[in-house]
Amino acid sequence: MQKSKLGSRRKAHILGWRGVILLLSVSLLFTGSCRKKMEQAKKHFDQGVQYETEEKVEEAMGEFKQAIQLEPEYADAHFHLGGLYQMVRAYNFAIEEYEKVLHIQPSYPRIHTALANLYYERGLRAWGRAIKFDWLTFLHPDTLRQLPFEDRTELLKLIGQYQNKVNADTADAETFSKLSQAYYLLAEEAYQSAIQANPSDTAAQLYLGLIYSEQGYPYKAMAQYDILRELDPRAGEQLLTMLKLKEKENQDLEKSKMRKQ
Repeated sequence: MQKSKLGSRRKAHILGWRGVILLLSVSLLFTGSCRKKMEQAKKHFDQGVQYETEEKVEEAMGEFKQAIQLEPEYADAHFHLGGLYQMVRAYNFAIEEYEKVLHIQPSYPRIHTALANLYYERGLRAWGRAIKFDWLTFLHPDTLRQLPFEDRTELLKLIGQYQNKVNADTADAETFSKLSQAYYLLAEEAYQSAIQANPSDTAAQLYLGLIYSEQGYPYKAMAQYDILRELDPRAGEQLLTMLKLKEKENQDLEKSKMRKQ
């Protein structure tokens, strides 16, 4: 009886160790498989970067997409793919890729600045359309005071509504003007996030000053100049030059209005 119990225990012990060994083997296989996939993804990513430097946009996109297919949480690949989408003005796809980067790695370098640049670009394009169709009326922004929203969700809904309106009427200067201001607000928010993450981000500081100028807030814009002058005098002078050009545009507009009257 004693012998039988010892045999059973030994058998159970052996079976237990077999289970552990099996689990370790599976774990090692899984780890090895993941490592191999990551190595393959890295090769596609590196090739994508090479194509990117050669300005082969479609080829670069294909490589980044393959890297992401192998490693869905490959933040670098999402970031570069977003940049390429932005380059070809596929803005919604670019935003989607940048948002994925934020989800994967909230502290990813330059992600907030990249998003802000995209919103700023969209704002400038909408503003250009407003000026094209009615430059005397809409060259001065309404400084956001007439945009009916209370939070970011409502602002995004407004953008969707404005976008639908200009899609239906491509010469609707007033809506293009409001759309540009809405995008400037998103850009402002993203630049502020970039600065919060890295106060020494001179690009974010400079473009935030430009956003304030576009919104019709010259004093805020000059406050950004003071900040930049301490961080990077050259960037500060660059912002000041741009602000002076904006001021001259406004003065020319006032003269044009007076002549028209």
